[in-house]
Amino acid sequence: MIPTSPRAIFFDLYGTLIDIRTDEDDPWVYATLAEYLGYWGVSITPAELAREYRARVRTHLERSPERFPEVDVSVVFREIMTQYRRGGPGDGGDGLDTTQTIAVSMLFRTLTRRYFATFPDVHQVLERLRAKYRIGLISDAQWVFTEPELEIADLARYFPVRVLSSRIGVKKPSPRPFVQAMHALGVTPEASVYVGDNPPRDLAGARGAGMYCVIFRGENVQYSGLVPDACFHAYPELEAIVEALIGA
Repeated sequence: MIPTSPRAIFFDLYGTLIDIRTDEDDPWVYATLAEYLGYWGVSITPAELAREYRARVRTHLERSPERFPEVDVSVVFREIMTQYRRGGPGDGGDGLDTTQTIAVSMLFRTLTRRYFATFPDVHQVLERLRAKYRIGLISDAQWVFTEPELEIADLARYFPVRVLSSRIGVKKPSPRPFVQAMHALGVTPEASVYVGDNPPRDLAGARGAGMYCVIFRGENVQYSGLVPDACFHAYPELEAIVEALIGA
C-alpha cells in the first residue's frame, strides 16, 4: 500500500552519490602531515604519526559500548597533537583550538584522496526528487571531511538533514541513524526509501528500521536472507523505482 503520509528518500553518500577512492596507507601522507604539524608546534615523526593514528582509532572503537561503534577522527588528531606538542601535554594546557584540529583533519583527508566526483546525473535527479519528496542523508562518514565535501560536490543544498556516524558514535547497520533521520524529517518507515551501495550496512540497516531499500550498482544482491526492493545502475532509473515503492 502506498502511504499518504509525508514521503522521504534517504541516501548514503560515499559509493552512492560520490565516487571516491582514498589511500590511508601511503607513507607519503604521514610524512607530509608530520611536516605540517611542525607548524602547529607538534614534533612527531611520520612513523610515529601513522602508528598513533591507527592505534588511537582502534582504541576508540574498542572502548565504545556500541555494537557498531564509530570514532571521530578530529578527536584522534587532537589527542595526537596534545601528546606530541613541543613542551609536552603537561605544560599548562594543550594550547589547541578547534580550528587547528579541523585544519589538520582536513589536510589528512586531502592527502589521502585519490579520486573524488559525483556519479553522473546525481544533481539533476536530486533536483527532481526533492520537488516531490523529503530528502535526507544517512552516512558512515567523518563530519570533519563530509561537511566540506558536500559543499565541494555541490550536494549540501539538498541535505539539510544529515545523520553522520561520527556525530552520533554509531555506524550502520545499527537502526539508530535511520530512526534518527526519519524523526528529523517527520516520516514513517513505510513512507521511506533508503538508497545505498553496501548491502551489509545499507540493506541490513534500512530493513532493521523498517524502511524500503534500493541498492545502487547492485544486481541480484542478497545479504543474510535480505533482498533489496530494487537495484539500479544509472540515476535516471531511480525516480520510477521510488515512485513504485512510495508513490509520486
